[in-house]
Amino acid sequence: MITKNARLLIAFAVLLAATLAVVLSNRKSTFGGREEWLTVKDTTTVALISISNADNTVELQRADDQWLVDGKTPARTDLVPVLLKAVHDISITKPVAKADAKKMMAEMDKSGYTIQIKSRRKTLAHYKLLFATNGECYAWAAGSDRVFAVEVPGYNRFLSVLRLSSAADWKSRTVFAVKLDRIQQIILDNVRHPERSFTVSRNGRQMDVLSYPVGLKMSNVDAEKVQRYVSEFTHKDFSDYVQLPQPQIDSITATQPMYSLSVTTTDGREQWCRAFERRLPNGNSDPDNFYLLLSSGDFVQARYYDFDAVIRSLEYFRE
Repeated sequence: MITKNARLLIAFAVLLAATLAVVLSNRKSTFGGREEWLTVKDTTTVALISISNADNTVELQRADDQWLVDGKTPARTDLVPVLLKAVHDISITKPVAKADAKKMMAEMDKSGYTIQIKSRRKTLAHYKLLFATNGECYAWAAGSDRVFAVEVPGYNRFLSVLRLSSAADWKSRTVFAVKLDRIQQIILDNVRHPERSFTVSRNGRQMDVLSYPVGLKMSNVDAEKVQRYVSEFTHKDFSDYVQLPQPQIDSITATQPMYSLSVTTTDGREQWCRAFERRLPNGNSDPDNFYLLLSSGDFVQARYYDFDAVIRSLEYFRE
């Protein structure tokens, strides 16, 4: 015959078993063992970040202290820190109702973004993102059966870097990036106005200004202006890559450039660019933007106001 105490123990055991079953069931359905893969706790171990959608895939790879796009081109130094902060700080704000999750997963498969983050030894994070029209972002971690709304607390706009799946979005936009003490010579060849052309050349501890191509040294030079001009070449970027058919690019570069600008370093290396007029659809010259053909072979677009400081006239340097 079962005693009263035995009956109580049995009832308690049944209740405990039911409770554990509910907890385990909730854990399995809510987390699926993979939601922790949304956040990369130590970004110093990250060796590769892949961002892809239905149309494009880009891989950012760490090589020593430099990030490369698809293992070839240096990545944009302004965007990589934002990306690392996004993958480190991304966090769940709320779950999506299970009734809506399947539909959202299907939408992610169709038009979402797949993020894979790896160290040299293992996968650190793997999930899909959906940027909804309501401004929210949703994540579905690999191996999970749940979808969550996510954010980067305090910096939610940083999530937008996770939808840049084209190599052109990530490739460095640098035209010139030369340390001051490495600059040996700068030549501005103003093709349309040759009298404005000049050379700035290192002469021991000072920089001389000479006419170009004659090479006559300018007297009464404002040393502060020369220093300010040379310092512009420590960092000068273009604004965007140009998406034009190659025959159209060839047609533009076959015309006379507005100017040619080159920098030679103390070890003999040269970087150059040639500027070409950009025409608007109505045939008028674009007052804000122009094209650049770089020594790397890239054909890009730049803003006049970004380059005004380096498109000077010989007379600018006079005291």
